[in-house]
Amino acid sequence: MEKYEAFVGFDLYETPLSSVAQKIMSAMHSGGLVESEDWRGSEKTTEVVKESSVKYSVLLEDGKNQSLERKKLHSCTSHTSRVSIKLSPQSSCNRRTDQPSTDENRKNIRSLAPSRCLIPHRDRDQEAQVLQKMERKRKHLPKENVNSEKNEESMNLKRKHTTRSSSLEKTSKLTALEENADEAELCLNPEGSEASRDCFCDVRYSDALEKSQLIQMLQQAAALVVTLLYEDGSTQLRADPALVSSVKGIVMLIQHRTGEDRGPPTAPAPGGLQGEGFPPGDECVYVHTAQSSVWGQEQGAHHRFARNVLLQTLTCECPVICFNAKDFVRTVLQFFGDDSTWKCVADFAGLDPRVAAWLIDPRDAALSFEDLVAKHLGSLAAGSVRSARGHSAAPAVNQTVRADLRMLGRLTMDLCSQLKVCGLWQLFCTLELPLIPVLAVMESHSIRVNREEMERTSALLGSRLKELEQEAHFVAGEQFLITSNNQLREILFGKLRLHLLRPREALPSVGLQGPPSTSEAVLNALQDLHPLPKIILEYRQIHKIKSTFVDGLLACVKKGSVSSVWNQTGTVTGRLSAKRPNIQGISKHPVQIAAPRSARGKGGELLTVSPRTLFVSPEGHSFLAADFSQIELRILAHLSADPELLKLFQEAERDDVFSTLTSQWKGTAPEHVTHADREQTKKVVCSVVYGAGKERLAACLGVTLQEAARFLDSFLQKYKKIKDFTQATIAQCHRTGYVESIMGRRRPLPAIRAQDQKLRAQAERQAVNFVVQGSAADLCKTAMIRVFTAVAASPTLTARLVAQIHDELLFEVEDSQVPEFAALVRGAMEALQQVPVVELQLQVPLKVSLSAGRSWGHLAPLQEAPGPPPHPRPTGSPGNHSATAAGARGAHPQRVHFSPSFCL
Repeated sequence: MEKYEAFVGFDLYETPLSSVAQKIMSAMHSGGLVESEDWRGSEKTTEVVKESSVKYSVLLEDGKNQSLERKKLHSCTSHTSRVSIKLSPQSSCNRRTDQPSTDENRKNIRSLAPSRCLIPHRDRDQEAQVLQKMERKRKHLPKENVNSEKNEESMNLKRKHTTRSSSLEKTSKLTALEENADEAELCLNPEGSEASRDCFCDVRYSDALEKSQLIQMLQQAAALVVTLLYEDGSTQLRADPALVSSVKGIVMLIQHRTGEDRGPPTAPAPGGLQGEGFPPGDECVYVHTAQSSVWGQEQGAHHRFARNVLLQTLTCECPVICFNAKDFVRTVLQFFGDDSTWKCVADFAGLDPRVAAWLIDPRDAALSFEDLVAKHLGSLAAGSVRSARGHSAAPAVNQTVRADLRMLGRLTMDLCSQLKVCGLWQLFCTLELPLIPVLAVMESHSIRVNREEMERTSALLGSRLKELEQEAHFVAGEQFLITSNNQLREILFGKLRLHLLRPREALPSVGLQGPPSTSEAVLNALQDLHPLPKIILEYRQIHKIKSTFVDGLLACVKKGSVSSVWNQTGTVTGRLSAKRPNIQGISKHPVQIAAPRSARGKGGELLTVSPRTLFVSPEGHSFLAADFSQIELRILAHLSADPELLKLFQEAERDDVFSTLTSQWKGTAPEHVTHADREQTKKVVCSVVYGAGKERLAACLGVTLQEAARFLDSFLQKYKKIKDFTQATIAQCHRTGYVESIMGRRRPLPAIRAQDQKLRAQAERQAVNFVVQGSAADLCKTAMIRVFTAVAASPTLTARLVAQIHDELLFEVEDSQVPEFAALVRGAMEALQQVPVVELQLQVPLKVSLSAGRSWGHLAPLQEAPGPPPHPRPTGSPGNHSATAAGARGAHPQRVHFSPSFCL
C-alpha cells in the first residue's frame, strides 16, 4: 500500500486509503495512468502531430505500385474475403517488441495487430459498404469470368483513378472499386508504421481470432478510457452541447498492464503521439453502435459481438474512465435495446473527471473537457488540446481522439489526487460514482403521460388567459402588453399611482430611488386597492402552469412518454436537477382557478389543475412514492442536538410532527393547533433551515418585518441549540472558507470573508443552508443507490426508479410486487439512520411515508408493511468498516459498486 500511495502522491497523508481506493490507484498505476511524482510540474504535454505525408504502397494484380497520399487511401478501411491486408513486423501499429513479458499468453494478446484498422468516418463507412457489395457481386460471378477480366480490371482501376479531377477523386475511386476491382493485396511500407498506429480497430471487421484476443485484452486491461463518437465526427471531449448529433459509436483506449516490476512510466518519444505515462502501443478500439437501416446476417453478428465487448467493458475488473460517464452507460443500454438488461450496469465503476472536479469545486457545474484541462493541468496542456482542432482529415481526427483520451486519463489522475487532498475521495467512491449508473438507467426509461388530457387542459388554460388579458385592458382603461413589467409598472404607478396609497417601506423598489417593483409581494399588497393587481396575479399563476407544467411537458413528449435528463453536477448543494422536462418542479398540490366562461356550464365555476395526474403508469403497474418525512428538520435536530427537537423525534412517532412542534413552540394543547398555526411553523422552520431571514419570512407569512422577526426570535429562544448550531457553522466557515455536510461534501464560500456586508451575510445564510440541505441530498442519493442495487440483485423484482423529487423517490412497480417492494424500500431508506461506510450515526430515526396509485397525482397512503428489513448492497467499499457493516446488515454477503477485482 505504501508504494501505491507514494507513487500517486498520497504519501503525505496519515489516513490510509480504503481498499477500493487502493485498488483503483493500483490498477491505474499498473497501466501507466499514474505518472512520476513531479509530473504535475512538467510542462510537457501531448502534441498532436500534423497531418503526415507518409505514403502507402498499393500493390495491384499487375504488380505495379501506385503511390497514394495517406489522406487518399481508403481501401485499408474495410476488409472482405477478397481483400487481405498484410502488416510487416516493422509497421504493425499494435505490436510492441521493446517490452518483454514472461507471460506468453499475455504477450500474444498484446501483440495483436488487427488487420481491420479503420478511422470511423462517413467516407470510410461508405467504402466499406461498396466493398461488401463487391463481395456479394463477386460470389455470383463464374470463376472463369473473374480470372479473365483481372488485367482489364487493373487497368480500368488505374485509369479511372488517374483521369478524374481532384474534386471527383473519391467518387471515381468508389465507382472503380465497385465495378472493376476484384482481388487486391495491400502491403504497408515500413515507413507507414506511424500512420498505421493512428488507426482504430473496428470490431466490425475482426475475424474470430481477433475477437477472442480483444475480449482477453479487455479482461486483462489495466484501465479503459472511453468516449462517445457522434455522427458529425465530434466526441464527448470536443462536442458543443448545443450542437451534439446522434451517437455513432464508442472509442476506447485499452491501457495494458505492464507488470508489477516495471519502472517509471514510459516517456513519450520525441515528436510522438504518446502521452506522458502511457506506454506505446495501447490499443484504440471502435465499436459501432448506430442502428443500420439494413439488418442482415453480418449486422446481426456484429451486434452480438459489440454487445459482448460493451458488456465486458461494463463488468471489467479495471477502472473505466469517461467524461460524462452517464451518457456512455445510457448509450450502451440503448444499444442493448432490451429493457431488462439494465441490471447489468449496477456494478459499473466509471471514473468521471467531471464529477470529481465538481466535488472539488461545486461552482464548476458544467465545465467542458478543455476547461478542466486548462484549470487542472495548465494552459500549455489546454493549448495542446485546442491546437488539435480544425483537422478534418480522418488520420488527424484519429490522432486527436487518441491524444484526447490520453489527456483524459492524465486529467482523471490529477483530480483523484486532489480528491484525496480535500478529503473527498471516500464520498467520490461511495456515493457519486455508484450514482452514475442509477441516473443512466433512469434516463433510459420513460414515464407515460396522458397526452389527450394535457392538450385539453392547455386549451382551457389558454382560453382563460385570453379572458384575463381582456379584463386587464378593461380595468386599466387601455391596451398594454400584460407580460411586460415596464408597461405594467407604468400603468400601476404612472397612471393609477397606486404606490401613493401604501406606505413606501411596504413596497420593494427597483434600485435605491426607483419605482416599486411588480413582484408578487407588491401586487399582493396592492390587490385590495384596485382590481388590476389581482388580475395580474391570476394571469401569472395560470401562465406559469400552462407554460411550465402543461405546454412544457407537451414539448418533451415522445411516443406518449417523457424522460427527464438528470444532472448530477448541476447544483452547489449536491442536489440532483432535472430538465426536459423539469419533473422536480411539478407542483404536488392541485391548483384551482376560475374556469373559462365557455366551460363553466359543464364543470362548474372552478377548474382544478393537477399536473401530476397527467403522469400515468403502464398497464399492470403502479407508481410507488417513498418520501422521507421531515428529513431536513430531523437533520437539523441531529446537527444542533437540541433536546426539545430530539425529544420530538426520539419519542413514540407522532402522526403530525409540525402540529406537535407548534404546540411546543406556542405552549398550546395539540388539539388547539389550527392549520394556519401549523403552516406558520413550517415556514419559520424553513426560514431557519434555508437562512431566509426575516424579510423572506415576512413575505411568505404575509406579515410585517417586525412580526416576522418576533416569530424567528421566539422560535430560536425556544430551541436555543439551533441558534448555537448556526453560529458555530458560520464561525467554522469563517475559519476554513468552506462548510461540510454530514457525509463530507464541501462547499467553498469565499464571500464569507468579503468586505461587503451584504455579500458576507448572504454567504453566512448559504453556509447554514448547505449543511442541512446538502446532508439531506446525501441521504437521498444514498437511498437511491441502496434501493437500485437491492432490486438489481433480486432475481424477481423489476421495479424501476423513474424520478427523484429531492426527498421523494418515485418508482414504477408491477402490481403483484408492490407489497414486497414497499417493505424493501421502507427498510432500505429508514436504515440510513446508520451509514457505517462514512461512520454516520444519526441521533434521530428516519421515517418514510409510502403511497401508491395508477397516477402520480392520485396516490393513496400505504400501511406499514410487515416483514424483515431488506439487505441491500452497501454503497461503498468494505474498507475499514466491514465489521460494522456486517453487524448492521446481518450475514448477507456484501457487494459493492466497484468491479470484483477491487474487492479482493
